[in-house]
Amino acid sequence: MSPMPLVQDGHREDDDVIIHLTVTGQCNARCEGCINTALEAGCGGRGEVMTEFECDPARDADTIVRVAQACGDRPVTVAMYGGEPLLEAGRISELLYCLDSSPIASRVQYMLYTNGQLLDSAITAYPDLWNRVRLLSVSIDGDARQHNRFRPGTDLSTIQAGLARLRETSDCDVLFWSTLREQQSLRNCFDQFMEYVDDSLVGHLFWHWAESPEPYQDLAAYVDSYAAELESVLDVYVEHLRNGRLLSIIHVNELVLYLLTGRVRGHSACAVELAENYDIVGGRLSACADLPLSLGLLPQDDNGESLMSSLRSLVSYREVLRCCRCGVYPYCGGRCPVQVLAGSPERTLQLCQLMRLHVGLVQERLDDIRTALHKAGVTVDDLYRHSARLTRYTDVVP
Repeated sequence: MSPMPLVQDGHREDDDVIIHLTVTGQCNARCEGCINTALEAGCGGRGEVMTEFECDPARDADTIVRVAQACGDRPVTVAMYGGEPLLEAGRISELLYCLDSSPIASRVQYMLYTNGQLLDSAITAYPDLWNRVRLLSVSIDGDARQHNRFRPGTDLSTIQAGLARLRETSDCDVLFWSTLREQQSLRNCFDQFMEYVDDSLVGHLFWHWAESPEPYQDLAAYVDSYAAELESVLDVYVEHLRNGRLLSIIHVNELVLYLLTGRVRGHSACAVELAENYDIVGGRLSACADLPLSLGLLPQDDNGESLMSSLRSLVSYREVLRCCRCGVYPYCGGRCPVQVLAGSPERTLQLCQLMRLHVGLVQERLDDIRTALHKAGVTVDDLYRHSARLTRYTDVVP
């Protein structure tokens, strides 16, 4: 990445406190490589996981209020997570009722992560909920053939019907989130996204590589296919920009913003070591929703420096990987601890290679992108406000 800014960095980033709440450990899908499945294997089986993860609306609303009050008067985003949270839509409704009568009611907004399979039925059962959710992240892994293969238990046509129903009742932002596994096509995911954009079903795209302990079976082949497909996606992205339309590929737009301004992330992608965002799992305040059983912390356990030292230790792998010497570190920030702590060294190093490839391919198109942005009248602030601001509610980097 260029050490010198190419344009003046004049945008101001959002500073809302993000509180992830695990609504339930239950899930109606059996997605390949799911992190929750990996967690189950190490903690005594699915029944124990589900009991540990269940939300108690009154209890968890109280924790949310205490965390929010400890953060001053900053806005708060409660991000509801699973499992599949719509299996317990009633708990979500109760949680919102509790927070509506709380001291922080005026500064709370909501987002929801879902596989989308139950969207239509949840809209029928809880119609008022969908005027409260400002951002909906839906897991979609390409067209029906590809999606249904990698996300058994879900069906793309059912998800599509739910999204169409949502559009009739809500103006919330919808994020199309794809998880890329070795045998999946990025271009297939992108083409499905574009189809849904044209139908006004979704507005934003994010993809990430699946965290896994298993290394890529043929990394060289995957590098070649990913490079070709990302280049084709960037061709479409640039062409739309030249025609005055900014596609909201949120992490690509954030990367472009970083490349144009010379910004440096300064922390891991998820910022876990800063204790800025929080995860509530089974009534416990946790450092990370994807590693709750090993990292869970009760609020009263926070004794200042010892807690911060514990959190900083989660990213000590950056010294081993020599992240600070990597050319893409200003953007990547060392990714996040999940892959390193729950995966394998070989897979982690492969993802480092893929990250350098991803950034390098976008950087190669930067002159075209900058020219097209100027022609379209899109500013750095537009990049952030229209799109890149949403990366904070994802895994941030691919």
